[in-house]
Amino acid sequence: MLIQATQAYELSADITRTSYGHSLKFISFVPTARHPNEHVKFQGLFSSAELTALRDCINRALDVAADAI
Repeated sequence: MLIQATQAYELSADITRTSYGHSLKFISFVPTARHPNEHVKFQGLFSSAELTALRDCINRALDVAADAI
């Protein structure tokens, strides 16, 4: 899933289910680089409860931002 993109940079997230939990990766891509390749910037293995907690944290941050507008 593409999260952020400009002409010079892309950031995406990939979540896959494994037998051990959910693998979450944040991947960057610089299309203008001499050798454009995807680079994993963060990777972790999370339980469903941990992903739910992360989602709740993001939702709270978005709610606070919306209230400030």
